[in-house]
Amino acid sequence: MKSIRRYFLFLFSVLFFLSGCQRHSAPSILISKEYTTNFQDWLTRVDKKLNFTNMYNVSPDSIEYFLMYSDGIIISGGPDVNPALYGKEDEIGKCEEIDYRRDSLEIRMIRYAMENRIPLLCICRGCQILNVANGGTLIPDIPSDFDTIIKHRGGTSKHWIDITEGTFLYEICQTRGDTVNSYHHQAVRDIAPSFRAVAFAEDSLIEAIELADTSRHPFILGVQWHPEAMGISVPLSGSIAERFIKETKKARSF
Repeated sequence: MKSIRRYFLFLFSVLFFLSGCQRHSAPSILISKEYTTNFQDWLTRVDKKLNFTNMYNVSPDSIEYFLMYSDGIIISGGPDVNPALYGKEDEIGKCEEIDYRRDSLEIRMIRYAMENRIPLLCICRGCQILNVANGGTLIPDIPSDFDTIIKHRGGTSKHWIDITEGTFLYEICQTRGDTVNSYHHQAVRDIAPSFRAVAFAEDSLIEAIELADTSRHPFILGVQWHPEAMGISVPLSGSIAERFIKETKKARSF
């Protein structure tokens, strides 16, 4: 019996030592794909001690390793989500570039974060694929599928959004509305089960989604605007960064 105990104590010590060696001294944040250093620049304005990994550059056989040691996950903006993923294969003609590898990578990251209570921030395309990964659908092309006079896409496009009080997003930002940037031609149509819309443009287009029961997870938020491209003093940018980093540190402590 004593030899068995010694064996398990030794095994535990080795595993503890190895796991300690694998982790960085700073929270590990995975970004599904980063074209520039915008996300790093944005988050390090709040906390300089962060470690970032661009998951698009990670080989397929190493993805699980990085997920296991993640403390926060960001699903970033980018090309259109394949409409076949939400049962609308016939609408692919309305889409622009489709990155099939990225679709599968991001769905994998989203599911891992949701199953393991890893803070998950999904931005623009990220908000859209968060909805799709959980059973929702998208508007494949706002100009042709949605009646609006608001310009939702353009290098300098901005518009007002309203935020629903009593939601997780409202708790974070403490504002009922603000002006945001806008770079998208797709958007959430049918909300995924267990999610809810919590911010809207003045034409009623959905601008943010979150879990309907936020007690199920410490941080899951999808926003249609780009907070990383806004001033850190703006509530819909800086407050989101601060709360996300706070939750990554909590996740790291477990």
